[in-house]
Amino acid sequence: MMSTPTPTHTELVKTEATTPDVTPRKPGLRALLWLSQQGVIVFTILLILGAVIFVDGFASLENITDVFYRAAPIGIVALGMTFVVVSGNYLDLSVVAQVATSAVILIGVSNQIGLIPAIGLALLVALVYGLVNGLAVGFFKANAVIVTLSTTFIGLGVLRWLSGGSIVFGPDGGPIRAFGQAKLGPIPLSALLMLVIAVILWFIMSRTPFGFTVRAFGSNKEATRLAGVATGRVVIGAFLITAVTATIAGFALAAFSNTAVSSMSVGYDFRALAAVIIGGTSVFGGKGSVMRTLLGVIFVSVLTNILVLSGIGFGFQQMAIGALIVFAVSIDVIARRAAQR
Repeated sequence: MMSTPTPTHTELVKTEATTPDVTPRKPGLRALLWLSQQGVIVFTILLILGAVIFVDGFASLENITDVFYRAAPIGIVALGMTFVVVSGNYLDLSVVAQVATSAVILIGVSNQIGLIPAIGLALLVALVYGLVNGLAVGFFKANAVIVTLSTTFIGLGVLRWLSGGSIVFGPDGGPIRAFGQAKLGPIPLSALLMLVIAVILWFIMSRTPFGFTVRAFGSNKEATRLAGVATGRVVIGAFLITAVTATIAGFALAAFSNTAVSSMSVGYDFRALAAVIIGGTSVFGGKGSVMRTLLGVIFVSVLTNILVLSGIGFGFQQMAIGALIVFAVSIDVIARRAAQR
């Protein structure tokens, strides 16, 4: 009796990467799919042009620099979180604790024993976060939202216990402050760091077997498992990438203000998620782009800046970000269903 051969890892990756376009023939459905995949490019350009023309002070050099400063930490988090979302309907809420923890460690430990040990300790903590989240979700099949929400509370609890909830200040003439103030023209070094990370993660996602496997796993978990892929390791890898980028984001955030406190990254989880989803990454997994996430970061950052310059309160800013997430997810769901018809 002959059995059906199981596809190899290479065949699975090749099939996932070369699947033919199944865009519906109806113009309305084609437009919907285009909107879900490429709309962020047009909307980002229109938003920036509209802000330059209609919003007073937006195009000033000082404001543009401020947009870059504030976009960098959230952007770095979002770039890493793209891997977790693409890997299959997962979400890492613990980035809130990871960003704050790395910022406090960077300044607090560097004040005591030096910058290099502080960076090393922060990266070690990132490794712990990534492994705990990845093992729980990837091997024990626990719900990612519950797991990462739990590690958020545990991480912030430990951080507040160790730091007493107080603000940690860095020295004015130290290397952290110097990096935070350094610019290349109007662009802060932290924003350039975000661009470098984007290129590195784009290469990992688009040009390496791991990146192809992440997308394949997000598209079809069972087929990936039957192909002999260690799916638990895929999930761990995705969470480790998110943890490392969240740690680097904490470094950038600490350098920006030269201070650190346990509450400094509140809201980073959903702002980063908004950038990922608005950039076209599907919440169902399997589809996403690091570079489009970068566009999503720019869109969210510019929109937030416009609201601030227009005198819109923080509550309405939160409502706008929430509405964007609902809109982007709805478009993704409708387009996905249309493509399957």
